[in-house]
Amino acid sequence: MISRVAENCFWLQRYMERAESTARLLTVTRSFLLDVRVPELEQWEPVIVVSGEADRFHERFPEGASNDAETVQAYLVWDEQCPVSLWSSIRWARENARTIREVISLEMWEAINALWHWLKGGPGRRLYVRDREAFYQRIKDSAALFQGICHSTVRHDEPFDFMRLGMLLERGAQTARLLDVKYHLLGPMQVSETETPVESAQWMALLRSCSAEHSYFRRRQSGLTGPGVAAFLLKEEDFPRSVAHCLGRALRSLRRIEETTERRDLPSSIQLQALGDGLREKSMEEVLEEGLHAQLTATIDATARVCDAVHADYFNPTLPA
Repeated sequence: MISRVAENCFWLQRYMERAESTARLLTVTRSFLLDVRVPELEQWEPVIVVSGEADRFHERFPEGASNDAETVQAYLVWDEQCPVSLWSSIRWARENARTIREVISLEMWEAINALWHWLKGGPGRRLYVRDREAFYQRIKDSAALFQGICHSTVRHDEPFDFMRLGMLLERGAQTARLLDVKYHLLGPMQVSETETPVESAQWMALLRSCSAEHSYFRRRQSGLTGPGVAAFLLKEEDFPRSVAHCLGRALRSLRRIEETTERRDLPSSIQLQALGDGLREKSMEEVLEEGLHAQLTATIDATARVCDAVHADYFNPTLPA
């Protein structure tokens, strides 16, 4: 398999997952602000910070723009210069799909093409203005549909493994970002046996933003607590959006790629295994003692380094002398 095709497969699913996660990020922020009073100057700045766009945003917009809900949402939805906006993510997902039409199924192409034309045409913009929550839900539903079509209509061979790898690495990092939103909005987590009604509403909003409400209560019947939600989204290996699950399944995909290419123990797999093992071996008590924000930031940064290593190992490999 040539490296260009592998890279397109990897980025196709990364971009689709990124689009869905950006919609989730904006949804959970809106939900939080309905449930808690946050100073106006601190309401939307965390979204820019968590999305990794603080420097770029502040270079382009005047002081105070990051505190305006409409400015921030427009930037993360429509801005063509923002690499994590819905517009950019879906556009580049479609472009990657277009270049590997021989690899993906017809149904995959039709799904991404329909989403792109809906977004850039009148229907998408009208829904954004009329019903913001429905707009974000449409993005999430379309991304889920695309993932399901991919899983059920293409061969589960090397291209599929690169698609899965890109999706899982992106999803793990984005779940960490969603969890980090609460830190940036409300400060460090306070460990307690009981939650106030407002705190419970915030944690419930976070679970719903990750489609985790049902799974959480099946797993943790003792009730809703901040540490419980954090542990579930970070370490619950049976939940498909938890960080631990994503890292573990990403490693499986990478091992399959190593077997197919007969190239073992490359830096990407070594780093990914170390990242997953480190998260698995650290208890939640240790995570909270050291600081949840610090753990999430370290996980996001380490996942980015794994992605860089995948690029070096497979998409731009150094040929032996």
